[in-house]
Amino acid sequence: MKEMKELPYTRQQKILEQLNKSDCVKIEQLAKDFNVSNMTIYRDILQLEKSGDALRVYGGVKAVNKTAQNGSDESSAQSTIPSVLKPYCDSTIEERFHREIEAKRAIAKVAASYVKDGDVIAIDPSTTTLHMCPYLLNKKITVVTTSMSVALQFASSNHVDIIMCGGRVRKSALSIVGALLPNILKRIRINKCFLSSHGFTFEHGLTDMTMEESDGKKQIIDSSNEVYVLIDHTKINQYAPFVVCEVEEVGRIITDYETQKIKKKKEIMQQCAKIGCKVTYTREK
Repeated sequence: MKEMKELPYTRQQKILEQLNKSDCVKIEQLAKDFNVSNMTIYRDILQLEKSGDALRVYGGVKAVNKTAQNGSDESSAQSTIPSVLKPYCDSTIEERFHREIEAKRAIAKVAASYVKDGDVIAIDPSTTTLHMCPYLLNKKITVVTTSMSVALQFASSNHVDIIMCGGRVRKSALSIVGALLPNILKRIRINKCFLSSHGFTFEHGLTDMTMEESDGKKQIIDSSNEVYVLIDHTKINQYAPFVVCEVEEVGRIITDYETQKIKKKKEIMQQCAKIGCKVTYTREK
């Protein structure tokens, strides 16, 4: 007799049982536990999020604390997250800004060195590219962005012209997404775009957690002459559900020196270099 597949509802209830024990679980671990694909688990998470039972976060899923929603101290709920999973759990933009901050600053400084006076550049809504802003304040450039945070960084600069793309505000990232972006971007020729994301592999390229954010970055790439990817070592050999671009579309990858110390991550960079993508490492301190 043919074995019946487990119903999505049954699997989703079991996921909730796991979350009741550990509060936050990675997608890859759930896929392994239930012997299904990462995408199947991702669809389960979307359903649980829709029903208000769980929260989709970077790399996994987090339990929704009902007591915290009703007004109790949220910090007590956060304290139950195992320390090993905290880097993958939901966080504010400020918290993500400070994660791997030394690596991000070093990468951003190198990236900014490729920007010249007169350039029209695009900066995406990632926290890694946000670190570029202080190094660009005195350059006579035009910055095209879908990031409210990036635009505010240049608000007081007399040298930088800002073009803020219109659309719907994605509050969790303070970014602009939606159908209006192509109409705006097709009227601008961008010399260089600077992007980061949730993951990068040789097979999948640059990937992101949401379709809207992925589409927005694709549209920036389509309007740009040169594509720069800023990615620290923690995101290499990781991938998210939605593809931003293939490796072949990237002109240069800028990563931190720690990447060279990890065999698999270094091999991925070597694979990229073999097909013509330039790779730049930050200097070791």
